[in-house]
Amino acid sequence: MVEISYILGAGHTEGTAIGSKARHLDKAANQGLPVPPGIIVRDESLQIALLQGLIIQRGNEYICREPRKLIDLLNVPDFDGLVAVRSAFGAEDRRERSYAGQFETVLNVDPTNATELARAMTKVWSSAAEQSPALRREVLIMKMVDAQYAGVAFTEQAYEDDLVNYAKGVGHKLVSGDHAGEMLHLPMLWRYEQPAKSRPAWQQRLQRLLRNVRGLFGKADWDVEWADDGKHCYLLQVRPVTRATRRNEAFTLANHKENLPEHPSYFMTDVVAQAAPHLFEHFRHYDGTLPENRPFIEIFYGRPYINLSLMTEMMRHLGLPTRLITANIGGVADQQQGFNVGRMLIKIGQIVLPKFALAQLGAVQRVQAMEVQVIERAHNPGTTFDTQIDNLMWLYTILVTEMFSLMIATGPLTLLLRQMGTLAEHSARHRTISTRLYTDLAPLRDYVAAHPELQEDLKAGHVPSDAGFQALWNKYMERYGHRGVYESDIARPRYHEAPVNLLPTLLRPQRPQHIPRRTLKGWLTLPLWWWARGPIHAREQWRHTVMQGFDAIREAMLTRAAYFVGRGILPNMAAIWQLSVHEVRHLEHGWHPEEGFFEARAAEIEQMSHYHLPDFFHRFDNLEDYHEDISEAFNEDTLHGISLTKGHVQGRAWVLKEPASTLPEGYTPETTILIAPSIDAGWIPAFDTVAGVVVETGGDLSHGSIILREMGLPAITNVQHVMHAITTGDHVQLDASMGVVSRLEIASVPGGVTEAAPSEEIAQNLSEALPEPLPEDFTEKTKSEP
Repeated sequence: MVEISYILGAGHTEGTAIGSKARHLDKAANQGLPVPPGIIVRDESLQIALLQGLIIQRGNEYICREPRKLIDLLNVPDFDGLVAVRSAFGAEDRRERSYAGQFETVLNVDPTNATELARAMTKVWSSAAEQSPALRREVLIMKMVDAQYAGVAFTEQAYEDDLVNYAKGVGHKLVSGDHAGEMLHLPMLWRYEQPAKSRPAWQQRLQRLLRNVRGLFGKADWDVEWADDGKHCYLLQVRPVTRATRRNEAFTLANHKENLPEHPSYFMTDVVAQAAPHLFEHFRHYDGTLPENRPFIEIFYGRPYINLSLMTEMMRHLGLPTRLITANIGGVADQQQGFNVGRMLIKIGQIVLPKFALAQLGAVQRVQAMEVQVIERAHNPGTTFDTQIDNLMWLYTILVTEMFSLMIATGPLTLLLRQMGTLAEHSARHRTISTRLYTDLAPLRDYVAAHPELQEDLKAGHVPSDAGFQALWNKYMERYGHRGVYESDIARPRYHEAPVNLLPTLLRPQRPQHIPRRTLKGWLTLPLWWWARGPIHAREQWRHTVMQGFDAIREAMLTRAAYFVGRGILPNMAAIWQLSVHEVRHLEHGWHPEEGFFEARAAEIEQMSHYHLPDFFHRFDNLEDYHEDISEAFNEDTLHGISLTKGHVQGRAWVLKEPASTLPEGYTPETTILIAPSIDAGWIPAFDTVAGVVVETGGDLSHGSIILREMGLPAITNVQHVMHAITTGDHVQLDASMGVVSRLEIASVPGGVTEAAPSEEIAQNLSEALPEPLPEDFTEKTKSEP
């Protein structure tokens, strides 16, 4: 005898031809998950009803001729209240396609009314009448949930949050797409975890339900339909996710902003995009459960943005604080988290965290060993674009991955030192290779001071031909000439090509450096600083070394470009920076850009340059709002950021998008406060001309932040929107100790640093703390320093 229907939860569907939609609910109910009472009406019932004449088919419609006999045939049990009649056809909820919303569901059906129930059944069956006759047409009859909240939830392995779309009351219109509902990100619970008590009770119940769904159906991506009646959160449907969700992730320009210009070259942007999968693979090497296919970097209007959501979720996945990312590179985590001891213990047991920690702790030794390979690439950059690009991709990838390793190795220590108030105190006594880029100008400054006849050349932006100056200049260029402004963009010239920002600084005396006396907290935290300074030093030295490779590859690519200019294929050597990586490679294999190509590409680049995107945004933000300057949208008088040093300064704002070393007319170094988008070593000449610095995007371990702390300038960083809120000429007050910059409504400001100038004793201590200028064994010496 053919069974017409199964009780939902009896466990009779396993191994049958019944579709996955009904099987999943039957399994869930059988294993104790909260599924409303119901039955699965098998496809055979429709076939029998047609044979017995209880139902007839007219075109694509089934019509019930004898409702009472049909309901008796289906063996519908007594329900306590109204029911929902839902399709559970064989074509539904397959991994390749779900057919979600394409078949009928009828709600609030009175099961005691045979005519009403039979009409609902035939309506659901009719919705699949056009499908193949071989399609199984199971139907679910389930008790209606008197829902206070209902909706769908996507629980996907690649994310740390379950994405919930919900509405108050019954969620059928939401599921069918007739109602948008509300969006919610619920932190994903691991097997042992419990919801936060601060969340509404229905959200806590939903979190538990989703956790149990994953536990029962395994590690996959699941689309869950649910309803909550105020006491229980019921599972109405579970099916595989056939298309991954596109989430409103957060993106940040941090890290890129300090080393790339606002509008990077077309070529370098493509290099970053192509390297992105390899960058995140560095972390997956330690933990294979991290997301495999989520983009680490995405391009928006020609700018590469880091997926901050992915980075902070990686911290959450490992049980580590999200501040390890946001405090060091800037930005804000959508879901803030501190230490999660439970997850950390699991990852320790899986040897993930020990391997990860050991790798970060060994980062200093690793980059020192890799410097040899970098120098080898610098000496042999390649003679063709293919080889040169391969070398550049390798250099960029290891630059970024090792920078992250060194940042993570240092991050917890700098966070502790900041919280204890001694980070600036220790940093002021430290000198990295980036700060020496400034201090090692001292011999040149002294020479210019003794030879005033050289000043006219320097003011005009020319390198004097004086033999004594040339000797010192060549020695300095040998050590630092490969550095530059926004040096991570290979299209940007290096100091040995364009020293215009360095030359004016030689006209000014060396800025006196203030080294504060040791405090009691400073002495107590000195062991932490000794541990932290190694990775900090190595991080700056690593960038310094890799930039040698960048410089060599840039020169080699321009030399190769000259060959194609000679053949009439490129209009000029710099045109290669207007091409994508694929297009540059393609030149080696016979590609000739068609007539008008470079004009069209220049117009494309020009169009993108009109967008002034924020440093931090979410995917679904309307970026068209940033098509032109949006300064008028930000009129805050007081802005907050991260304190880097101490000191109070009043003066006039000098807003720069790129470094400069000559103040506007009427400005003085004692009363000028630099407002910058982000900073690195290329901004040092600008620091030399101002009394304080305010940075829009950055963190404790940004290259510029390290330099500012070592120079001791009153400075704050990560001041969101400051580039739009303050304009050049505004009178401002900088309280670096409190991390605050304020616009002052006064006609004139006396200005200056209110903290006392260094005494002769302190100045003497400083001179003793700084290295001798440019020793002969300088390169070898810096590699071996702690």
